[in-house]
Amino acid sequence: MRITRAQRNAVAEKITSLERSFYGRGPRNVKVSVSDDEPISLVVLSVDSLTVADAVLSERGHKDAVIRHHEALHEATKAEFQDAIEEIIGSPVSAYLAQVHPTTGFAVRVFVFSDQGDDDEA
Repeated sequence: MRITRAQRNAVAEKITSLERSFYGRGPRNVKVSVSDDEPISLVVLSVDSLTVADAVLSERGHKDAVIRHHEALHEATKAEFQDAIEEIIGSPVSAYLAQVHPTTGFAVRVFVFSDQGDDDEA
């Protein structure tokens, strides 16, 4: 399996669009990296992804609330992100992981493509 530069660009655009539609704003920048070895992992780093409300909570000592909020959003929107990536790449995602740093606003999404694993197991 090979992920092209055009596919990486399409992934960055789609992640920005989905974050904008679900979170009310998109990240300032999105970086996409791909591993060289099996299993192939596609890592998407969103820069400056906190909402104003997230930033207020974080600044006032409620970092756990920001993390819980984003965990709930990641779970609620998992299917849309996974489906979008599968459509762009043309292969099924076998694992999807997502997390946000409550202070820096860096958010990471990892999509793993492998014959092993079952996305319904997690």
